[in-house]
Amino acid sequence: MYKTLLGATLLLVAGSVNAQQKALEHCAGIEDSLERLVCYDNIAEQPQGESKQAEGKARGKTQAEKQKSKAGHRGKSSLERTFGMEHKEKEEGQLDRIEVEVASTEQGPYDKWRIELSNGQMWKQTDSGGYFPWNDDDTYYIERGALNSFFFGREGSNRRMRVQRVK
Repeated sequence: MYKTLLGATLLLVAGSVNAQQKALEHCAGIEDSLERLVCYDNIAEQPQGESKQAEGKARGKTQAEKQKSKAGHRGKSSLERTFGMEHKEKEEGQLDRIEVEVASTEQGPYDKWRIELSNGQMWKQTDSGGYFPWNDDDTYYIERGALNSFFFGREGSNRRMRVQRVK
């Protein structure tokens, strides 16, 4: 009885390995790298014993199209999909740099600058930079930096300071 059970088990395992080998060969023959990766992922996701994957699924939509549509329709709202990426996606008409006219400056606590612009905006220095050269005749600018930061600088000078808009 044990010999029959062992023989049946070996036949099932051999058949499963053979089917999985055919599925791997099918995936290896796919030229598109994304589609090939999706094919391999589908094989890896299957429970052992199920390897009828690649041949039937490759018909109709391609594997890459299925993966893209599956990722796009998981019931997530557009707010959830863009969460944390707001600062990376450039909106229409968003500026990277503006030239500004300084109305007044004052040095606050810890020698950090507070800058009022002629358009009514108020900016404060957030880094611990030291000396910043001021001259009434110079042109100043505020430019967007990485990770949603802003820098205040002067044309013709390499010095600039990290700033944050207060109002």
